[in-house]
Amino acid sequence: MIFNKNNQGATELQRLVGTYFRSNDFSAIESEITSAAGAVRRLIGTEVYDRADRFYNSMAYDTQSDTLDQRLLKAIQAPVAQLAMVRFYQQNTLSHEDGGRKVKINDGSEKMPWQWQYDRDDDALLDRYYRSLDDLYIFLEETSLPEWDESPLRMKLAGCFIQDLDTFQEVFPLEDSHRMFYILVPFMLEVQDRIIRPVVGDQAFESMKESPVPAELAEQYAAAKRCIPLYAIITAVRRMSIKVLPTMIVRRFSASFQGSRGGNMDDAATRALLQSVEAEAIGAKTELQKAVTKRRQPVREADLVPQNSREKKYFMT
Repeated sequence: MIFNKNNQGATELQRLVGTYFRSNDFSAIESEITSAAGAVRRLIGTEVYDRADRFYNSMAYDTQSDTLDQRLLKAIQAPVAQLAMVRFYQQNTLSHEDGGRKVKINDGSEKMPWQWQYDRDDDALLDRYYRSLDDLYIFLEETSLPEWDESPLRMKLAGCFIQDLDTFQEVFPLEDSHRMFYILVPFMLEVQDRIIRPVVGDQAFESMKESPVPAELAEQYAAAKRCIPLYAIITAVRRMSIKVLPTMIVRRFSASFQGSRGGNMDDAATRALLQSVEAEAIGAKTELQKAVTKRRQPVREADLVPQNSREKKYFMT
């Protein structure tokens, strides 16, 4: 575990999240820390997480140092702590008694909470977790750790036509969310095999994986890169939820979205998003098909209007 060294777990959490008191009993949240650590470990890869774990439990660990391993540890600890907070507060913000869940009032009384109170608090906590994940991914990309470059997620990304967030956002904005980009990596790979490969053909598809891409495939390669983000978004929303997208994106498609009801992501928002993105995706796929047809059947240069003399008074068929 990358927390509670020298029994200072509560102090470490307070330093990272700011909403956990040092006087709290760390054992009450320890199980959530362990679960959250496992979740983050699966996201970034075992080798990356284990490097931070080894450093934390070694004699070299020093909270005052600014080494690469110390910065890596802090970057990993932050999302682990935030995710643990989300799960912990979901169970403990309200009192759980025989009469049901209650919310405490300053005068000592209790009342049943409103649903929007649950939703808004959960959204705020999740947003902090997502932002800490973004910071972690940015750190890993900027430092280029060997453990990260060889992680399963990065190996999957190496097989994508779109290999960075900026390229993806040229087609569909993700509010600069690296977390969302990496969630979409498996969907992008699926779209390449399910949609792109049948259109361009196996041989051209394999050639488009080369670097640099052959000049004769440049046009259809560019068209393919416009298709992939759109179909990846469609697949992700259909299989997961519209909530997987950053809130600012969902806001554009939800007529009922209100600041005080951030968790109210209804079916209408999903339908509106899919309708909009599917229309763009169909157009992008049509452009890809045109590019493929153009390469396979180039227009032959032919003079359709022969150069006849104006003096001639006849024509030939």
